[in-house]
Amino acid sequence: MNYFKAMLFVLKLDEKVYQEIASRGFSVRYSMINVLVLGILYGISSLFFIDPESLQDIGHPSGIMLVKFIVIITGILIAFLLHMGAAFLLWSFGRGVGGEGRFLSVYFNLGVAIVPLWFAVPGLAALQAGGRTPVVTTYAAVAGIYTLFSFFMATKSTLGLSYGKMFLAVAMMLVFIISFLYLWI
Repeated sequence: MNYFKAMLFVLKLDEKVYQEIASRGFSVRYSMINVLVLGILYGISSLFFIDPESLQDIGHPSGIMLVKFIVIITGILIAFLLHMGAAFLLWSFGRGVGGEGRFLSVYFNLGVAIVPLWFAVPGLAALQAGGRTPVVTTYAAVAGIYTLFSFFMATKSTLGLSYGKMFLAVAMMLVFIISFLYLWI
């Protein structure tokens, strides 16, 4: 199974693809490719929604190119950090309900499962830039839920959990995240 066929199975939410990829030894490679592409897409999407007048203050064209490069590199770094955080939370709560598995397995399979988030990135960047139209909000919400299902299947497959235990782990994780954000904001 090549990369593109494997990613098609990920998009179809087939949980057997993660075991197939791991058995062939491609989890690390596919994970890093997917997170890197996510970061590049996030950086480019962020550039698309930057106010052009704010870049004019820089003046020199090479300075503008440097700022654009820094935005894309920052997008890549953010993608890897969020990937690590999501993997840690899913692994922690999955282990809490009886899942069997190592953190790195969850980390790499979650990186493979990140493909649906590619479609959510333009909507998320638009929301961050202040584009709160109903179409953008709905698009980002639907793509985000699709990504959550992809993460759900990858973690369930990796930790060997039943649907009930995985739903419990995700519910606990969402309560934790919402509580944390409530306290932070």
